[in-house]
Amino acid sequence: MSDVTESVDVNVPISTAYNQWTQFESFPQFMDGVESISQTDVRHSHWVTRIAGVRREFDAEITEQHPDERIAWKSVGGDTSHAGVVTFHRLGDNDTRVTVQLAWKPEGLVEKAGSIVGMDSHQVKADTARFKTFIEHRGTETGQWRGDKPAPGTQTPGEVTPVPMPHATLSDQGDIVNVLLAQHEHIKEAFTRVQTASGNAKKQLFADLTDLLHTHETGEQQVVHPVTRTSTPDGQQIATACIEEERQADHAIAELKGLGTDHPQFDTKLAAFHRAVLTHAGHEEQDEFPRLRRLPAERRQAMADDLRAAQAAQN
Repeated sequence: MSDVTESVDVNVPISTAYNQWTQFESFPQFMDGVESISQTDVRHSHWVTRIAGVRREFDAEITEQHPDERIAWKSVGGDTSHAGVVTFHRLGDNDTRVTVQLAWKPEGLVEKAGSIVGMDSHQVKADTARFKTFIEHRGTETGQWRGDKPAPGTQTPGEVTPVPMPHATLSDQGDIVNVLLAQHEHIKEAFTRVQTASGNAKKQLFADLTDLLHTHETGEQQVVHPVTRTSTPDGQQIATACIEEERQADHAIAELKGLGTDHPQFDTKLAAFHRAVLTHAGHEEQDEFPRLRRLPAERRQAMADDLRAAQAAQN
């Protein structure tokens, strides 16, 4: 395993430096060996790298995250073994030391030869220098994700953090589409939590996930789809398709509940259900939500209020 550590001092606040490193899709702008990164959910991403002329693909998972302190990830599958940790140390109000540690297993002769002569060390050093130029030139981050994920094994066995149905941030609560998009993101995160848990924690998190889905679906069927059906172009067809997909989701949930989280087929069927939910969310975001955006602002505000009331009645 090749292991390289480099530090760089950047003239931005610690929160700015940290926030930028949570934006994996921006890595190709300052990491020379990374061709592209696609964020699949808040914890997972798909990487395409080209190092010493060798192209590789793999998925990565955030394994530990503490705002303004550290973020760590590792590869999960694909054709390479890769891990990274970035830590942040406040030097002053507008100065931060960023330490990057990358580890990977050279696979081919070219990669192994490059590791021996120190090409990987030179590349990481150059990448940290490019990060300094990138963030100091911008002066602000391209985005942020400030969720907290403890290191593996630090959570009390059997302890489960509840996953309440969230709404959009306060500034976005007046728009039904923003509220729905925020709920989509939290449902995606809830899937990740189930898929990475085990034992009693997995059972509880799956129950939380199904509650989230039921609350979200009920709100949409009582408030959102009726407006789509009666007040938007082609709304009848779109609402009918959404409701049919939600009916199929109910059948899938019933099947998963019947199996139980300890069944040998549970994870396989959960993965298929996850894909179906992502497809359904994509249909809503591409077909239904843009039409709702065209409604008057006061109508979208009223819908947001009605949605919150309908979902609160489910709890």
